[in-house]
Amino acid sequence: MNKNKKNLKTYNKFYARAVYLGIAQLDDMAEKIQANCSVKKSDVLAVLTELAEVMTAELQDSKIVKIAGLGSFKLTLKCVGADSIKEFTPAKNIKKVNIRFSPEAHVDAGSKTRTKALVTGTQVKEYAEYNKIKGAPKTGDPNGGVVKP
Repeated sequence: MNKNKKNLKTYNKFYARAVYLGIAQLDDMAEKIQANCSVKKSDVLAVLTELAEVMTAELQDSKIVKIAGLGSFKLTLKCVGADSIKEFTPAKNIKKVNIRFSPEAHVDAGSKTRTKALVTGTQVKEYAEYNKIKGAPKTGDPNGGVVKP
């Protein structure tokens, strides 16, 4: 429930929130990849570990890293403005370097709708623990809101 009185349109309203039921570690994903193809887990781990190193180098070389089927990564900057170009210095005006991920999207020619690759097929449902909220419905889902296709 939103308890922020600054925005009266959203105050005391309920909103959905994603529930995370764990962390998918590189080792676990390598095991699943091994099960789905002819590459050994050790080879998958070696390639994915090297991918992280190469991506870091490419990003730091001012490139956008695009991985087909996944999306694009690029560095962004958080800056404070300078009154003139002479007064601008990276050390003083650049406060933080961030990374932005944009998932790959596909456009349906007929409806012209964009669908992001990583969320295609996602289904949502109610999480059982939210029933602890006063006034919430008495139904819930023991799977934590996750529907497996």
